[in-house]
Amino acid sequence: MNGIRAALAFATAGKYMVALISLGTTAVVSRLISPAEFGISVLGMATLAVAGAVRELGSAAYVVQAPELDDNKLRGVFTINLAITICLSLAIIAGAPALARLLNEPAIVSFTQIAIMGFLTGSFVYPLHGLLARELAFQKISAVNVATAAVNAGTLIVLASLGFSYLSFAWANVASGIAGALILLWLKPHFTMFRPGLKAWRDILSFSVFTGGSALLHRLSEYLSLTVLGYFLSATGVGLIHRASLVCQFPERTILAGVTDVALPAFSDLARRKENLAASYLGAIERLTVFMWPALGLLAILAHPLVLAYLGPDWTATIPLVQIIAVALLLNFPPGLNYPLIIATGAAKRAFVLAIIQVTITFPIVVFAARISVEAVAWSTFAIVAVAVVTSTIAVRSVVHFSIAGLLLSMRRSFVVTVIALAPPALWAWMAGGASRMSFGEAILAIALSALGWYIGLVVVRHPIHPEIGRLFVALKRRLVR
Repeated sequence: MNGIRAALAFATAGKYMVALISLGTTAVVSRLISPAEFGISVLGMATLAVAGAVRELGSAAYVVQAPELDDNKLRGVFTINLAITICLSLAIIAGAPALARLLNEPAIVSFTQIAIMGFLTGSFVYPLHGLLARELAFQKISAVNVATAAVNAGTLIVLASLGFSYLSFAWANVASGIAGALILLWLKPHFTMFRPGLKAWRDILSFSVFTGGSALLHRLSEYLSLTVLGYFLSATGVGLIHRASLVCQFPERTILAGVTDVALPAFSDLARRKENLAASYLGAIERLTVFMWPALGLLAILAHPLVLAYLGPDWTATIPLVQIIAVALLLNFPPGLNYPLIIATGAAKRAFVLAIIQVTITFPIVVFAARISVEAVAWSTFAIVAVAVVTSTIAVRSVVHFSIAGLLLSMRRSFVVTVIALAPPALWAWMAGGASRMSFGEAILAIALSALGWYIGLVVVRHPIHPEIGRLFVALKRRLVR
């Protein structure tokens, strides 16, 4: 358990640094690139995201989860991954003109032709990344993530300021991909895995076809959703809804930054050691919700001053979208936990069936909402999150047994802490006549009061995260003393 705590600490620290870099980069680039230009980059990168999901057939997740691992299996993962990557790259280049005609966005062709060079580096990045994750070597992984984020941010800002427009994102993807591959090869020089070999291909594909299929279905659904939005709402609408979604995902990417990276390796390690996964799962939910719920509530209450200060006046149309999506995400009580837990138990087939069910239900919802307005797309987040949480929780209960009553009880103290934390900013906004009349300085003071209320709430309800925070400060103090 100490190894998992250390991995989570390093992963979280690394994600915090990446988030700070992203925060600064977004604030700068939002003032250099218009919503329409950003929308083009979103559509282009979404194409690569779908291709990345297909590449999961040569799965890095297999490297993390496999009970036993040898060079034949590592070579098989690399060989399958490389073959799929090359085929996908050729297909993307060939299909880009047709996609551009469909969306009436000719710029997508040049974007994908450049960005595909960064995609090719993934054949070397993902197997090595999976190997480090299996070893819980998140100190090294965090170093790689921070370095590549810095390269991406620097390239993006410089090129955007020079007038490269949407192509700035494509070249930044190339630069960060090359940097990540080189750093990983330096930190983990396991060169024997890069020799072609297919001796273990059956074992790899029997696992990866379901994990890769699950990832592909979700990515394909996201991609088709963006395509539908681009068709009905234009690139500007895509840029607005995507930027609003990114803002609302900020709490998850910072406060719970290391959880998504550590969840699969940690649950896999616990499963191999026959630990009580149900207790670990419910304990994790209790600890995650006490961070996520107050953060999302603050974002919904103070969206106007925060978005205005962060993105600038060109993005004011995202403010009501941010408020809607942030409230909807409060329903997502197990962020980043359900899918890794299912995979860790070896139930990859269940994860694939789950993905089919979720995509079948949620994609028509997006299509219906896109035909109405961008606001309707934001409101559809309630239905999409509800479907995802209910179906994935049912799937988790099929592999790890716990009661619904136990699940609800695990969140009761987090709910009380959230109410106490949100009372000060909600009262301030009400007294000011609405958050739109609050300055950025007042918003910061309201957040400080909320943080104080949050800590008081932890003490009052005796939340289990309180002693964890104490241990963290003690560990940091010892490290600083050294």
